[in-house]
Amino acid sequence: MLKKALYFKLITFSFITVNIMVASCSSDGNEAEKEEPVDNVDPTITCVSDINETVDALSNGKAITYTIPVGSDDQPGAITSQTEGLASGEVFPVGTTKNTFQVKDVTGNTVSCSFNITVTRDEPSSNLPYFIEVDPTPSGKTWHKVENLSDEFSDSNFDESKWLNTDPNRWIGRAPGIFKENTVTEADDNLKLTAYQLDTPEIVNGNTFTHAGSNIYSKEAAQVGYYFECRMKANKTFMSSTFWLINNRNDGVGCDKRVTELDIQECVGQITGTANFAQNFDEAIHSNTHSRQTDCTGTPTGSAGDNSEIGSKVWAGYHVYGAWWKSATEIEFYLDGKKVYTVTPKANFDLPLYLRMVVETYDWNPVPSDGGMTGTEEERTTFYDWVRTWELK
Repeated sequence: MLKKALYFKLITFSFITVNIMVASCSSDGNEAEKEEPVDNVDPTITCVSDINETVDALSNGKAITYTIPVGSDDQPGAITSQTEGLASGEVFPVGTTKNTFQVKDVTGNTVSCSFNITVTRDEPSSNLPYFIEVDPTPSGKTWHKVENLSDEFSDSNFDESKWLNTDPNRWIGRAPGIFKENTVTEADDNLKLTAYQLDTPEIVNGNTFTHAGSNIYSKEAAQVGYYFECRMKANKTFMSSTFWLINNRNDGVGCDKRVTELDIQECVGQITGTANFAQNFDEAIHSNTHSRQTDCTGTPTGSAGDNSEIGSKVWAGYHVYGAWWKSATEIEFYLDGKKVYTVTPKANFDLPLYLRMVVETYDWNPVPSDGGMTGTEEERTTFYDWVRTWELK
């Protein structure tokens, strides 16, 4: 036991002696600290090229596998780590994800590289409603297009079998905007409603009209359960760009002799009014349900609606506005394929409704001092790329 203990002690002493010899003598005989070598060589790392993938309209992302970059150095011990993005094999969301990898050598030198993974969502098929991410279709049912309430506007001819371009025997417009047939054209795969200022004011039924707007009616009525949608780009004037439905009051009898109106989108391109509610009418979807002009005291009247920001001006690009008339008491509203809110009307919505595409003037958004029509023809035009109506079967 004694011999083993002495041996261990000697070995320990030798180890200590080797490690404390870290000093040397300078030319004048004094001790000087020994300088450690400096590593001026950075490690290296190379990332893969950018990756682009597509998914269908109802997908939120896609699992993507990529080659993980591994850095190298002239000395052993370099470590590679991911500092940004998602790991290989994870689900990458729709959009662009930046992935960054860093290599660090034993002396602390670092180098990084990056690449992007972009996941693009396909547009929904024109043979189905424009739903994004979530499909609300009930199990066991499918959507079927109602052709007489749908139009792709792709043949450069206004379809008079489906639509009525103004009706001078009915509503002619809210002064100072009067509906004119010549504001309506179909071209470039769009229905175009182009507002303008009249050369000479017109006086009708004691009202003075100074501007021309549009009023497109559907000839066929829609029913409870239908889904309505349009792809629209609003005009850039003080006049409206709209997509809505209303019944014919005189078609009803008894307590059904009333007005029910479903506004899917009402907006303006230039705000001239000062009312608080009007201040986001150029950058939001505004929806309403109205019950009015009833002959029965037991039928509720009033309005119920909601709104949601678009994220840009309504005239800056196309947006898809939709509404699912699910029942007499429930209407869901959709913006660019996603549900934004549900509205319960003040009174039952169970009367046939007719589609409208209208450019009109609002009394809360008056004509600006310059007449409001100084923009280009394109800026004065509301564009409808398509209108589609669907029925569940």
